[in-house]
Amino acid sequence: MWWLVLVYLAVTALVIVCAVSLSSILDQLDKRTKISSVFLGGFILAVVTSLPDLFTAISSVIFIKEPALAFGGILGGNIINMAILSFFIALNINYFMESYVSKKFFVTTIVNLIVCVLLLINAFIPSSLLIKGINLNGLSIIIVAIYTLMLCINKGEEKTLTVETFVVSKYSIKTLVWLFVLSAVSLILCSIGLSFITNVLADYYMIEKSLAGALFLGLATTLPEIITTIFFIKKKNFNLAVGSIIGSVAFNWIILVFVDILYVEGTIFLKGLSAQFLTGFLTSAILLTSIILLLKCYFNKNNFVKWLTIISSFIIIIITLTYIITAFYLI
Repeated sequence: MWWLVLVYLAVTALVIVCAVSLSSILDQLDKRTKISSVFLGGFILAVVTSLPDLFTAISSVIFIKEPALAFGGILGGNIINMAILSFFIALNINYFMESYVSKKFFVTTIVNLIVCVLLLINAFIPSSLLIKGINLNGLSIIIVAIYTLMLCINKGEEKTLTVETFVVSKYSIKTLVWLFVLSAVSLILCSIGLSFITNVLADYYMIEKSLAGALFLGLATTLPEIITTIFFIKKKNFNLAVGSIIGSVAFNWIILVFVDILYVEGTIFLKGLSAQFLTGFLTSAILLTSIILLLKCYFNKNNFVKWLTIISSFIIIIITLTYIITAFYLI
């Protein structure tokens, strides 16, 4: 079965290639078209980097019939996203404190925290919120309502700052759009393949499906966020770097709702020890992230705030590493 691990690594490498391509093309479109940077970065980027989460989740519930893979993959990806953001904030703390970050991302983070707390509560309560007759979990309706409210609050926010482009592509706008579509489709195919590979690995090594999803799918599907974050930080744009991570986490909740609708045999919102374990760690990480953005957006950038931000960032990284290590220990 060692060869399947190599296949997993190869497909993961293709995900990285696709993410690099998408980031570069999106940057060129941002510079060479009149399309809003808010739309390209805050919405298109969040959706594109969440494509692996979307299609691994869909393939997990429709083809493989394993909702735990989808649930674990999405939540596991979100907790790794928090660690990614924290790592780059700590690594570039001086520039982060001086850079511009829109306050709307703090609002989005609060929404992420509220949704995660709801999932944590759901993991502990014995009763189900499944609505009889339409086979839909009440949590899905609540999440959609909260997400819609967030969009209304953030509507009309100022535009994101322009990222400098030092090299202009030789390709035409039309060619760039087609390359963007081709890269996105390739990312989708890789994502579907990862779901099947993870399911086989979980069965072979007798790993609980939600934990396998969180570890293998969660790690692989966060690669686009890692690549785009590095890309925009190199371009010295922390606003888009933060926005791509926070926006992807928020969009992942909508993916969770969409997959819950598709899963006609029950609900994707899991209960029990593994769900409690995962949602507990994720809630802690998002809570600390909201504190970091609160300090950044609303308080003076003095040394106390700087060191509090660094400490919070390292705690999030420790929380994520503890989760991964403990998950491997449990399995």
